Amino acid sequence: MLFDGVKLAFCGLLLVTSFNASSEVVLTEKFEHYSIAPTNLQEIKSELRLNSPIVKENQLFHGRTQWQLTPVFGLQSTGNLCRIVGIKIYLEGIYTMPEMTNRKTASQSLMHSFDNYYAALLDHEKGHQAIWIEAGETIERKLKSMPPHFQCSQLKSQATKQVSDLVKYYQQQNKQYDLETGHGKTQGVFISGK
Repeated sequence: MLFDGVKLAFCGLLLVTSFNASSEVVLTEKFEHYSIAPTNLQEIKSELRLNSPIVKENQLFHGRTQWQLTPVFGLQSTGNLCRIVGIKIYLEGIYTMPEMTNRKTASQSLMHSFDNYYAALLDHEKGHQAIWIEAGETIERKLKSMPPHFQCSQLKSQATKQVSDLVKYYQQQNKQYDLETGHGKTQGVFISGK
């Protein structure tokens, strides 16, 4: 799992009529595929190794999801106090996955083996997604629970630090997830035949 970073968008001083507007993590997903064209079961593994564009820390991976988490909020000054308002959390994921491009000529058993592998790989990547959705929800709750401050600049600074600390925590959770699952091996991310 690679995480490209966090953008913290600040909308300036806003006049918002509702303080309790409910928000949620807005999720966007995109898929990018790289081609493999195996003719037998053993070639699935070699095709994945030859064609995967995913390398991290000198290690080759068959699938990846890059996440961009963007908390957006504004500040509202009322009287002598500044509050966080208009919170929205955007989460964008880009999956990079293998695609078997010779399906018209491949045997049913070969397609079945690849499809099982792909499903397990996607399930593993969706596990990373679940962690980042939890991160977004936690960030939203944290921002909503921050007490008003006398200075908007101080409140913005505190909010930015809270978001940064939470992102670091969830980056570690993603690394732990990969360690615990062997990058998906314990979830069935391996090639097996009948």
